[in-house]
Amino acid sequence: MSPIPLPSDGLLIETFSGNTNEALALLLPLCGVVFATFDPAYLADRLPHVADPHLLLARRQDNTPAGFKLGYRRGTGLFYSWLGGVAPEARRIGLAARLMERQHKEIRALGYHQVETRTRAENNSMILLNLRHGFHVTGFEIDARGAAVVTQRKILGE
Repeated sequence: MSPIPLPSDGLLIETFSGNTNEALALLLPLCGVVFATFDPAYLADRLPHVADPHLLLARRQDNTPAGFKLGYRRGTGLFYSWLGGVAPEARRIGLAARLMERQHKEIRALGYHQVETRTRAENNSMILLNLRHGFHVTGFEIDARGAAVVTQRKILGE
């Protein structure tokens, strides 16, 4: 898909079509800015092994990344929305919602029927964004590091 200009903020959202190494080169610095604590090995070790990755990038007019949404096939008809975020200076303009909407549109066109995500329970803004976009809470657990995690799932409409 070609880049789509976003209204008034000068950002473009595009579907990334490069290889894993190119994706890592873009995402690792962005993740370091987006997340307060981020272990680059988490992404670098896992990304090469996920099935059918799908990456959306939001870029500024100077072509630098401002946000992203990354997921992969988890089963027949099930897409796992794994990782996403927006750089601090690009927050509060609806970019995360637009990335999610674009992701859902594209994965529906790829034949997925459901999307699932997991979020730390302390991440209220992401949980609320998901709920506003049709997700339902389907699970809760304490992960291996002792963090509370909420699982949410959405049926993709036609």
